[in-house]
Amino acid sequence: MQHLDFIAVFVEVVRQGSFTAAARTLRMPLSTVSRKVAELEEELQIRLLDRSRKPLRVTDAGATYFELCSKGISALSYANQAIRSQRESLAGTLRVSVPPNLTELLFAQPIDRFLRQQPNARVQVLVSERMLDFVDDRIDLSFRVARPSAPNLVIRKLLSHRHRLCAAPSYLAVNPAPQRPKDLCLHSLLGFGFQEQEKTTWHLTKGNQSHEATFEPTLAINDYLALKTSIEFGTGIGELPGLLCKNDLKSGRLTEVLPDWQMPEISLYAVYAGKTGLSKLARAFLDEVSSHLAPI
Repeated sequence: MQHLDFIAVFVEVVRQGSFTAAARTLRMPLSTVSRKVAELEEELQIRLLDRSRKPLRVTDAGATYFELCSKGISALSYANQAIRSQRESLAGTLRVSVPPNLTELLFAQPIDRFLRQQPNARVQVLVSERMLDFVDDRIDLSFRVARPSAPNLVIRKLLSHRHRLCAAPSYLAVNPAPQRPKDLCLHSLLGFGFQEQEKTTWHLTKGNQSHEATFEPTLAINDYLALKTSIEFGTGIGELPGLLCKNDLKSGRLTEVLPDWQMPEISLYAVYAGKTGLSKLARAFLDEVSSHLAPI
């Protein structure tokens, strides 16, 4: 039946015992309440209410119809209340997707704090390079390093950082550090890449100067943590997210190569579906992550 709201209006009229009381409860004009019941009767081709008597009398057919419909309307009302309560409650399961390689660095600590603060919450984390679908994959909140272009999404920028060219001191002790980008071709270069990518390109800028270093890596790995380990072993020069190598550069475990030449800026975004918005649980988690990333 198309006019489910007409049925709800009819049920409320019977419950209240008058059109006027039902209009007050439903916060509708009296004329609207009367019209919807009349259209429902016309659709059913049967009289549900006897308007000729005061007080309002329900016909035999109307009483049967009310008995059958009222339970369904009550169930729908309860379902709506349950969903609203779940949405506003800091309880339930939160499903988030995060990019690989930065999960431990950026999200492990805020997840721990969030779960300690919300003992009735559960978090499911999906580590994926792919932009998951909020409906099909049942994702509440997604964190991405590439700004999505799909419509109807709310996108919030959380931080920006740059990749850096790094090498181990042990490698540079044997292979003098490059002084210019074109010197990179003289070195063993490690790249972040996939099986179908035979070559890697590094885009470097220094003021108004730019340079593209395209090469076939000595070692290509599609995991920055593994790439970082190989760089630390002294296998060669490689690029690492600034967030991932910051402490190693500070401690001297790694050395930045060509520090005057910068790689493109990369941003981390929080993304969620604009139509459904964020539940209170998801918003609390996003606030926790944002608070953790603010000092970085």
